[in-house]
Amino acid sequence: MKDHPFFKELDKISKKIDQLNKLLLGRPDKISKKEIIDNDEFVKLLNISSGTAANWRDQGKIAFSQINNKIYYKMVDVNKMLKANYKTPKSA
Repeated sequence: MKDHPFFKELDKISKKIDQLNKLLLGRPDKISKKEIIDNDEFVKLLNISSGTAANWRDQGKIAFSQINNKIYYKMVDVNKMLKANYKTPKSA
């Protein structure tokens, strides 16, 4: 029964979710384990420029807090943004 195509696809999806969890939670710098990160950590975590981060804030793609000139993000909001923009691959 486990050879059925449905179960094979389910297994593939489960493995992909595990890989994503490892990427988000298993980073060597442990940034993703924090509740709040600053803008420098945010751009490093997502491998984006500070300009891209500013554009995302201006477009309302990511929630943030600003105290004077310092920007902070909740990891909950970072994960929410990633989930909201997740695209599943199209099967060939």
